[in-house]
Amino acid sequence: MSAIIEEILKLKEQRNAIILSHNYQRDEVQDIADFIGDSLELSRTAAEIDCDVIVFCGVHFMAESASILSPDKTVLLPELGAGCPMADMIQVSSPRKVWKTFPGYETQPTFVFPHEFTLRDIKAKYPGVPVVAYVNTTAEVKAESDICCTSANVVKVIESLPDEKVICIPDRNLSMWAQKNTKKQIIAWDGFCHVHDRITKKDVLKAREEYPKAVFMAHPECRLEVLELADYVTSTSGMLRFAKSSDAGEFIVGTEIGLMHRLKKENPDKIFYPLRKDMICPNMKKTTLNSVLSALKEMRNVIKVSEDIRIPAKRALDRMLGIK
Repeated sequence: MSAIIEEILKLKEQRNAIILSHNYQRDEVQDIADFIGDSLELSRTAAEIDCDVIVFCGVHFMAESASILSPDKTVLLPELGAGCPMADMIQVSSPRKVWKTFPGYETQPTFVFPHEFTLRDIKAKYPGVPVVAYVNTTAEVKAESDICCTSANVVKVIESLPDEKVICIPDRNLSMWAQKNTKKQIIAWDGFCHVHDRITKKDVLKAREEYPKAVFMAHPECRLEVLELADYVTSTSGMLRFAKSSDAGEFIVGTEIGLMHRLKKENPDKIFYPLRKDMICPNMKKTTLNSVLSALKEMRNVIKVSEDIRIPAKRALDRMLGIK
């Protein structure tokens, strides 16, 4: 065991801390975590876990969710700069932050709505229509929404609402996939995850040709043209369960490459191929063992959501967590 890991474990015990890691984190960060999971699993764990400190190895909105659900705990985000471009693609009442270019695209993506169009604008355009917010959103956006969802439960969440029409924010690809699986009308925002959205039908056909025996698993943040070619569409936790239970011996993995670590570790007798080797989220890779150690040592980068935002945001998260 390295000196840095020993120090992390020692501090963790002293602080009564728990380390949570998203499935997309670096391999070595996943290996020191007490719990690794997808957004839904990590939300549940943050709400239920008995500790004083949560070290959240993920991105900003995830640490915010932990603070919303566990206001009595100190939530640390090892890298404050670990944000989420998709979460920034919708704001409550101000123009959204927009990147001019994204890596890995043959043709740069475009937006449907003008940059100054806000969550309140779309709510005003469709009065009374409930807002389903993907957890990949800021605390402020959650506070203005009716219920949250993840890629693992989006259809269940939509079906739980009595309304025949819903607004889904911010991921257009997740919304389109949900639309294929519900009779309700979905009004979709125009955001996207640039890691998943850059994947094309051509990439899938190339991988299929290269690995003809492999089963193709795809994340619902991918484009519909990709999802329609998949053998199985599911969240990262769903991919882990499917790979474990499947009789197949080879899999093409259509999500961020961080998941490959757990897939290989938990299924040593099976082979996994990344759909594209550049499916890397730079924000998820910002967290290192050094930044985890610094956060614990100095108790720095505390994420605390103010009560006026936390209470309505918690309502939206609790509604989601109440759906089994």
